[in-house]
Amino acid sequence: MILLKILQRHVDEAVVVKTRIRNYMVRFANDEITVFKNWDVENTYIYLAKGRKTTSLSVTGTPDFVQIEEAMKRLASLPEDPLYVPVEGPRLPTRREPPEDFEKLPDLVKKAVDSAAGVERSAGVVNLAYVEVEYEDSTGRGGQYAVNRVYMTMRSFLGELSATATTAGRRVADIKAEKLGEENSQLLSLAKGLPQRRIEHTKADLLLSPLVFGHLVGGLMHFWTNGSEVVANSSRYTKEDVGRQVASELLTVVEKTYDESAHGYVPFDFEGTPPRPVEVYSRGVLSGFIHTRRTAHALGMEPTGHALYGWASPVPGHVEVAPGDGPADLGALLADLRNGFYIHNNWYTRYQNVKTGQFSTVGRDIALEVKDGKPVAVVKYIRIADTMENIVKNVAELSKASNQVYWWDMPAPANAPYAIIRQIGVTT
Repeated sequence: MILLKILQRHVDEAVVVKTRIRNYMVRFANDEITVFKNWDVENTYIYLAKGRKTTSLSVTGTPDFVQIEEAMKRLASLPEDPLYVPVEGPRLPTRREPPEDFEKLPDLVKKAVDSAAGVERSAGVVNLAYVEVEYEDSTGRGGQYAVNRVYMTMRSFLGELSATATTAGRRVADIKAEKLGEENSQLLSLAKGLPQRRIEHTKADLLLSPLVFGHLVGGLMHFWTNGSEVVANSSRYTKEDVGRQVASELLTVVEKTYDESAHGYVPFDFEGTPPRPVEVYSRGVLSGFIHTRRTAHALGMEPTGHALYGWASPVPGHVEVAPGDGPADLGALLADLRNGFYIHNNWYTRYQNVKTGQFSTVGRDIALEVKDGKPVAVVKYIRIADTMENIVKNVAELSKASNQVYWWDMPAPANAPYAIIRQIGVTT
């Protein structure tokens, strides 16, 4: 890159990462496609180091000389970076897969809509992204990749009731659209005709769908098993907690950005480090953190390749919760729950205190009150309000089947099972 050669005249070390994302989106409402569009997003990310001083910038498109000069001036005025590490790493691959056929996206809509038996109407979105990344640094390393990512979400309606299902993958063929319609149809049929009620603040047993449980574990990986938060003493955990029992023995969680079948897969990160498997929980034992090279060095650990969107902090790219031996069927899971609430979808997750893990999240769409293993009411306005520590410690059952799920409100794509969690705070 010419840009890198220019930067090397003024700094000791530099990294340039260029990204281009080709987006294809099909949006549908009332069972019909309403929008089919595409757009490109191009960005340039630059890391600069002189001595032990570092800075970075990101711009849409290609930076102009004014932006580069401003970054140079900023670098000169900064103090030394306490997390500085030299730019280095393994030789990088060139891995480019061909783009998926976006003309197949409408077929997914038809399959999903046709399979939603007994609903009044459905709406949703299919998003296909072709992600191209080019990396080059001042040590002479260079690499590039191009990968596909696709996800689909559908919300179905029956009177005042609604249900949402999602799925994600790396190929259009990974999207089993008919399962979205079947899932929504099943949930709406369970709720149809039930009375509606509001609840008082209480502690209750919960059955969480893969969408909800994957969402919560993804948030936990952002804040508690993130090397940057550990360095900053903002995490519930410290380096000394590694090897300790901190969660239910049923809980094993792996960061799987390294896995080519995962929606969030990448061959290498912004530091030119290939992601590797990170088992953060192993049967409830804290086993590790996700890292950049910077945070790993600060804690005396190995980098894990999770500088996925910049150099400031590691982030999870794809989370996997290992399934258990519980039933795969929703009806059987409700029977195992026996008494409590089933929460199928959530959003507006907020942390009142990240370090203690105090949070709340709002149920979206249908939530069911369950008595003696059977749905008895639709709950209006339910919110989980508790701590993440109680969530991970009180896991009592995980289904033997898991789903790969993602939609725009999730912190990271996830493979997750259904989870029964005992005695969790809920309110309106």
